[in-house]
Amino acid sequence: MWRNIEIKYESKVDEINLKNGRYLLFLDILGFSALVENKSPEEVYNVIDTAIHSFSRWEELNQFFKTIYFSDTFLFYQEPKGYDNRAFLDVYAIGSMLISAMLAQGVPARGSIVFGEFEVKADSNNRHQLYFGKALVEAYKTESIEQWIGITIQPSAWKPYEERNSGTIRALEREHVWKCRDDDILLLNPFIKLRAWYTSDLIGEIDGPYMEWDQPEFPNDILGFRFLIDKASEFARKGKFSGKDAVKYHSTVAFLKEVMGPELFEWALKISEKKHNKLINPI
Repeated sequence: MWRNIEIKYESKVDEINLKNGRYLLFLDILGFSALVENKSPEEVYNVIDTAIHSFSRWEELNQFFKTIYFSDTFLFYQEPKGYDNRAFLDVYAIGSMLISAMLAQGVPARGSIVFGEFEVKADSNNRHQLYFGKALVEAYKTESIEQWIGITIQPSAWKPYEERNSGTIRALEREHVWKCRDDDILLLNPFIKLRAWYTSDLIGEIDGPYMEWDQPEFPNDILGFRFLIDKASEFARKGKFSGKDAVKYHSTVAFLKEVMGPELFEWALKISEKKHNKLINPI
C-alpha cells in the first residue's frame, strides 16, 4: 500500500499560485447516508454538532483557519490568501486532531489536504456564501478515491513547504508523522501526539487516569484508536475482509501498525483495551 521513496521534484511550484492559494482540508463523514436513513434526526444532529464543536475549538485556538459545513462534508480552509510555512504546519497538525476527535465519537471520516485556488465570497446580494476553486476540486477528487479512514496530504500541499525547508518532509516521516506513498502522497498519522505521551508514560510522568490526562487530545486518541481497532476486529470476527467497509478498517489498522511502530501500537492497545475506555489507569 505504501513504501518509503526518495522525494523528487519535476518543477518549481508556481509562484502566482503561491500568492493567491490557500490550504484546504476537505473532510468527509463516511457512511453518512446510512446514518441519515437509520437514525433519528436528533441523533444525526448530535453527530454533526459534535464534529462542528471540534472544528470551532480549533478556529478559536488558531484563528488562521475557518470552517464551512454542508451535508456530510467539512471544509477547513486558510482564511488569508498566500503560502505560509505556519499554515502548512497548522493544517496537518490540526487535521490529525480533528479526525482523532471525530473517531473518538465513533464517527469515521476521510479527508485530503491540498493547496491552491479556493474562493470564499458573498453573492452580489450578500445573501449567500459562494465557495469554489481548483483546490476544492482537487480535494474532492483525491479524497473520494481512497480506501481507508484517514487524511492524505497531496503534493500541492507539501511540496511548497519542502522547497523552503529541504529534508523536513523525510525527517517528519522518520518521526512517524506520516508515511510517504509511492505516488508522492503522504498518509497522515491521526494520532501524532501519542508517541510523546508514550514516552511520558515510560518515564512515569503520567500519574493519573489516562482519560483525565491532557484533555481532550489524549483521551480522543485513546478512544479514536480503540474505535478503529474494535471495528476492524468486528469485521474480522464475521469473516469480512474484502467488503468495501471492511477494507477501509483493515487497511487503516494495517497503516497504524506501520506508522506507529510495534512498541507504540502495543502500548496503545493496552491502555485502550478496557470496555468503553472507562476509568483507565496507567500501567
